[in-house]
Amino acid sequence: MKGERGYSLLEILIATAITGFLITALGLGIRQVLAVPERGNDQVTALHALQNTAHWVSLDGQTAKTASGGSGLTLTLPDDSSISYTLSGDELHRVSGGTDRIIAQSITDINFTINGRVINMSIVAAPEGRFGVSENLTCQVCMRPTE
Repeated sequence: MKGERGYSLLEILIATAITGFLITALGLGIRQVLAVPERGNDQVTALHALQNTAHWVSLDGQTAKTASGGSGLTLTLPDDSSISYTLSGDELHRVSGGTDRIIAQSITDINFTINGRVINMSIVAAPEGRFGVSENLTCQVCMRPTE
C-alpha cells in the first residue's frame, strides 16, 4: 500500500530510550518504597534499645546509694540489695534479686563511669540489617543523696 510507512530507526531508538528511562525510574521508586521501611525499622529497634536501657538505669540509679562501673554496672540500694547490668553478646541483662531480665538487644558497646554521685553511661545499639544502622546515647544519672 502506498503512503504507509513504518517507523524509522531514529523513532524506535527514541521510544526505546524513553521506555528504558521510565522503567528505571519506576524500579528505583519501588526499591525506595521497599527499603525505607526496613531502614526505619532498624533505626526504631536501635532507639528502643537505647531508651529502654536509659529508663532502667535511670530508675535504678536514682535510688542507689553506691555504684561501680566499667563494662557493667553494679548498684547497691539502701536496703543493701544490689542490681547489676551486664552485656552478654548483644543482650544487656539486668539482674535484681536473683531475677535475670534482658532489657535490651542489639547492644554493641556499653560503658559506665562513676564520677562522685553521677553515673555516666555511654551505649551503642546496632541491630543486624543490611543498612548498618547504629545509634548511640550518652547520659548521666544522679544517685540519691548520701545521708
